[in-house]
Amino acid sequence: MIRRENMIEPMFEPKRLRALDGGNRRDLGDDPSDEQIVAGLIAGEEWAAEVLYDRLQPVVDRALRRILQSNADHDDQAQVAFERIIRTLMERKFAGACSLSTWATAIASNVAVDALRARIRERAVVWEDRARGAEYAATVSSGNLERQLEARAEIAELHSILASMDASQAETVLLHDVHGHDLSEIALITRVSVAAAQSRLVRGRKELLRRARIRLGRSS
Repeated sequence: MIRRENMIEPMFEPKRLRALDGGNRRDLGDDPSDEQIVAGLIAGEEWAAEVLYDRLQPVVDRALRRILQSNADHDDQAQVAFERIIRTLMERKFAGACSLSTWATAIASNVAVDALRARIRERAVVWEDRARGAEYAATVSSGNLERQLEARAEIAELHSILASMDASQAETVLLHDVHGHDLSEIALITRVSVAAAQSRLVRGRKELLRRARIRLGRSS
């Protein structure tokens, strides 16, 4: 987990914010309100940034993990989220219509979705390169024409089975097992929850195997 001082200090612009010696937090009690924290932050009081981080770090962490799940860049995304949160507060975009926690959750979720979309775009480029490589390989004679024909027949059969299945289940199986997207990415692409994407994947795999067994039995 990224340390609080490493996350907060780089965000402050010295010309706009003047860190006071502890600020006046002692006059606000042990649990300053959202409004007091925002006012302290705008005034450049050091305690406000520290309290803001302590209050929002758990909700930012949950929002990022809910969308990105396993994420090697979690600390980087948390840094981006806090930068956006503080920027919006400094620009007085927070009107107090919701809590700071709700505000931070929305911003962190947007950061996570942006990261997820970037990951999907990168993966699409990789798969496009792989597809071109496979296409080139198919044009090179391997000396085993019979096996090539069998492979093409199997692929055609698979396409036929998928086309006859429930469209949402077939799409999920293709995205996960062929294109390599994880469940959080599939949920974003297909506009469903991660749980719904997982359910479609499980049901889709079972249906694919069931239909494949029927066709194999029919052809044997």
